[in-house]
Amino acid sequence: MKISELEKLLPRLEALVREAGHAALGHWGAIAAETKADSSLVTEVDRCTESFLADSLTELLPGSDFAGEEYGRRGANGILTWICDPIDGTTNFVRGLPHWCVSVGLLQEGNPVLGIVHAPALELTYAALAGSGAWCNGRRLQAEMPAALAYEDLVCVSTSALKTLDTSRLVCRLRCLGSIALEMCLVAEGKAVAAIGIGEGMHDLAASLCICGEAGARTYHLDGSSLDVGALLDRWRTTSHFVVATSAALRLLVDVISVRSGSGKLGTVPTSAP
Repeated sequence: MKISELEKLLPRLEALVREAGHAALGHWGAIAAETKADSSLVTEVDRCTESFLADSLTELLPGSDFAGEEYGRRGANGILTWICDPIDGTTNFVRGLPHWCVSVGLLQEGNPVLGIVHAPALELTYAALAGSGAWCNGRRLQAEMPAALAYEDLVCVSTSALKTLDTSRLVCRLRCLGSIALEMCLVAEGKAVAAIGIGEGMHDLAASLCICGEAGARTYHLDGSSLDVGALLDRWRTTSHFVVATSAALRLLVDVISVRSGSGKLGTVPTSAP
């Protein structure tokens, strides 16, 4: 599908994601949660949001597939696939904290071509289209290219990464906001120099991969090799540490971050696509 065709769909897509976010906002901090098999939380809002988006997005783009966190896949075309996390940051959502979002990405033959991340409680909407750039609330985004790391620079590190990495030599401030999608968007904005994670699913990353890529940041493994999005789509979850940053920031980070002994991979996370 041509990018020009997707560009025409973008306003309608943003409206759909905002609609889903607005509906979820009414239940923010005031809904019961269940615990899933992987010990993460899920609510009825997660399920209803995903169902709404699955129906709406596949109608918006006939013939497209859909894969979400809660209900798995619809379709097996494989050419155009919507990837959705209906509420990224469900724990924050349940506990009334503002860092949660609705995340929708589109892959074309395994490549991120479009991404929308909407954070209703923060009144922020991030969007990107392949080859057209990334923006937040209409403001163009550019990731940071630091010449050195400073004490007041922010590095976002997910819970699992914090528990498995040695960051003692990293001079920066560390933050875990509870939503990898939003943490990656901070990298795209230049507000954080990097986001580091392990064990996150394709649903967490798809939209933000496009947003970060269009802002000049890429996703790497700790050894500096690039993340293979197509392979990630097949296995669904990351099983080794990854860094979202510009190439300049990555070079500075890999020298001061190491994996704790015995913590290089997460063997307990599911590795197959839903």
